[in-house]
Amino acid sequence: MQADLICVGNELLTGLIENSNTGFLARRLWSAGISVREACVVADNEQAIRVALEKALEESDLVILTGGLGPTDDDLTREAVAGALGLPLVLNQGWLKKMEQYFRNRGIKMPDNNRKQALVIKGSTLLENQRGTAPGALMESQGKTIVMLPGPPHELQMIFKQQVLPYLAANNQTGLTAVKTLKCIGIGESMLEEKIKALGKWELPPISYVSRGFEVDLQIKGSGEGEAASVSIAKAEQLLRSVLGDYIYGSNDDTLVSLAAELLTAKKMTLALAESCSGGLLSDLITDFPGSSKFYRGGLIAYNSVVKSDLLGVSKELLEKEGVVSAATALAMAAGIKKLLKADIAAGITGVAGPESDSAGKPVGLVCIAVLGPGISENRQLNLGGGRRAIKERSAQIALDMLRKILVKL
Repeated sequence: MQADLICVGNELLTGLIENSNTGFLARRLWSAGISVREACVVADNEQAIRVALEKALEESDLVILTGGLGPTDDDLTREAVAGALGLPLVLNQGWLKKMEQYFRNRGIKMPDNNRKQALVIKGSTLLENQRGTAPGALMESQGKTIVMLPGPPHELQMIFKQQVLPYLAANNQTGLTAVKTLKCIGIGESMLEEKIKALGKWELPPISYVSRGFEVDLQIKGSGEGEAASVSIAKAEQLLRSVLGDYIYGSNDDTLVSLAAELLTAKKMTLALAESCSGGLLSDLITDFPGSSKFYRGGLIAYNSVVKSDLLGVSKELLEKEGVVSAATALAMAAGIKKLLKADIAAGITGVAGPESDSAGKPVGLVCIAVLGPGISENRQLNLGGGRRAIKERSAQIALDMLRKILVKL
């Protein structure tokens, strides 16, 4: 099965908003065995949307439209789809009441133009939006499936995962019987391929490599009757794990944050962070995880050497001897925040994100990370490539992986 994606919005064409929905939908569809034939962006123009939809329906079995479901005059997706299918729009009283309650709960009178968001195409299935006022919709037409989703990513993603994917699976509209993703870190895409090719002729399911920053996903795609696909994927996974070992940190929806959070929760341990070059990015990733308050004590952005010394207790002698960017300083930062916040485990990050070397001549991309737990520690010195943002992101990723590995040992 193949799909077309149509993203609607003038703001996407002008670059005012980055189109992240295409990547999210393409990844999720691929994991469900549905390939994306084409993805396009069109303006908030009823005729342009209609033309794009009619073309997509000629080529693909599934068409997903995003955006253009708001309350204003330039939100025209529902009108365009209704016009293309020759169907009327009808008022959904149930959704209208939910919207009215939504505004009442916020102490605001609902504007009259929001009534437009309760209009649905006759015969379609309304997809409830728990995070906003624009519902999605799903319908079948001449053997094709059409899905309309709101544009804001946090709304779209929840609706797609909770309502659209289950519908496609239940109606046998996924192409592959099974897909499993193995998530790797600390090894590049080319080296991964070399290790896998060293196994010899691959007679198991096909594998795709998806590089994501400092991580690489291995997608194993199986097909066949009954349990054949699952069995072949299990054999492939066993073989891959035997040669890749610790490079594989998880599978499917696992993330470095989710695994670290699960381990901290299970072991009833608390975490504290001291960050310099990463600028609080690691703390941001941790606190994005629901329930992080159960284990995360807090963090300190010790960007200046005075803060490292005065608040974290890193000795001035150490800073002068080893340098602000050094393995010893990273470990002292971890020890300082661990003591300050009375945590069970702590991490310290210091480095040079650039674009210039630091005052001591330490090169751009030099990053030192330390993780300190009860009776155990790990300290790494890295030379990371990329720009300033990439160095920060990779530092946070590697720190999470170090944290995960230490927690496994405890």
